Amino acid sequence: MKLYPLLAATLAGGLVCATPLNGQVQTPPQTIEAKLPEPVLDQAPELPAAPVEKPDFEIESTQVKLIEVVEAPPMTGLPPVEGTMTLTIHGVADPKLPEIPTTEVAPPASPSTALTNLSEEEFPETHLVSISATVYDGARTFLHCQTMEGPDKAVTAWSNVNFNHFCGVGNFGSKGADGKLRNYHLMMGIGNEDSEQLEEKPSIPQLPDGNPAFVILTENPAPEAVRLVEDLHALYRAEGLKMAADVIARKKAEDEKRAYLLANPPQPKDVTVHFWRRDTETQTQEGTQP
Repeated sequence: MKLYPLLAATLAGGLVCATPLNGQVQTPPQTIEAKLPEPVLDQAPELPAAPVEKPDFEIESTQVKLIEVVEAPPMTGLPPVEGTMTLTIHGVADPKLPEIPTTEVAPPASPSTALTNLSEEEFPETHLVSISATVYDGARTFLHCQTMEGPDKAVTAWSNVNFNHFCGVGNFGSKGADGKLRNYHLMMGIGNEDSEQLEEKPSIPQLPDGNPAFVILTENPAPEAVRLVEDLHALYRAEGLKMAADVIARKKAEDEKRAYLLANPPQPKDVTVHFWRRDTETQTQEGTQP
């Protein structure tokens, strides 16, 4: 009995349903420039924090309560914060603090002349993208990318890039040979699989090691979808070493913090409250203030 490729692949239970028409190994064009956004630096000089002036409270009464509390753990995988918290409530005479001034919200600034005078080519395209990435053995990634511009812009592909290195990348920009700027905002879900633990092995196409490369599985994909995959790989070509180093640095800092918290379990903090009733001579309506 003869089976068509699509049916045969479906019965085999692999991730790749059929051999796509455009299933050749591709690399991002050298004409694409992609980069991570520059970190926002506050250039304002650092000023010493103004000292907090605490009123000289005249304590009239005091209540002390011991409360057993269970708080959420400071990090995933750590035990909850448990212990006894001391709550101290001081009833004090009205310290006659000044009224807190209301803060007025400034109206939004109008677009600058420089921005409104940009040509159409200088305005970047903005794309909101949802990406599902399954990384196999830390070496190959199955991608499903969907732009918010419609289901016809979805694309699936295999990549030789470890997309775990995209953790922490929320947005990036690119520019093609035509000089058109593109900004991407990513909503990404990343999972990991060990092929040795799977009953049904994924059908991964032959991809070279080294420079970022991919195989698009979607038949007749929209040009915008292909460009998205190209831009993702162009970004890794330009910033991959930094992206990988950032992931390692974050993991190291997380492990060090977890080890410190395990060795020094945090305890619930004691709380002190000063309570008074406002003097009716300074306020038309009597109220309370903590």
